[in-house]
Amino acid sequence: MNNNNNTYKSGILIACNVINVIYHVPQIIKTYRTKSVKDFDSWYLFLGNLHSFCWVLYSIEDNNGLMMFNSCVTMFSISFVSYYKIHSYINEHYKSKIICINSNKEIKEIKEIKENKEIKIVAVSCD
Repeated sequence: MNNNNNTYKSGILIACNVINVIYHVPQIIKTYRTKSVKDFDSWYLFLGNLHSFCWVLYSIEDNNGLMMFNSCVTMFSISFVSYYKIHSYINEHYKSKIICINSNKEIKEIKEIKENKEIKIVAVSCD
């Protein structure tokens, strides 16, 4: 009876792993192609990574390779999207500043543009 129960549990875990990979791959591909993660909340990504990490630790303690694989796939997917979220924050920070450097390589003008959370590109000529 116990062997039959383990086979049943392993079958469920294998099905979960297949579904997990299938539902994460499209988001990874879309994020990689568009480099856009505007719609993802930072707390969602942080808690998702923490949640997956806890499941990985549990899987290690339980010595369950199939569950560990499932948790690692989820953690990788969320970490992948989190990377682009952090990268977009950094890019937006530096894009919000326009630096005009004159021919002597001195900083002539620094402007910050923050209007309705949109970045406007302004052409600045240096004399």
